Amino acid sequence: MDEKAESQPKWKTRLVEGGFPDREFDVEFWQQQGAEAIFSAAWEMVELAEEIKYGRKPTLQRTVTHLE
Repeated sequence: MDEKAESQPKWKTRLVEGGFPDREFDVEFWQQQGAEAIFSAAWEMVELAEEIKYGRKPTLQRTVTHLE
């Protein structure tokens, strides 16, 4: 493991008082995570929503409407 990874904290937090927070913290956090982590988190939310709504994992649609 490299030194940079070891020196970075594993948790990032903030305290918001007296109003709705701006998006700066969230944008900075996700930019640090990278594209792979962003896609993984988004897909995890898709799976969770599908499971809550339909009780199953999402699947790709496999119907063909036109074939030449």
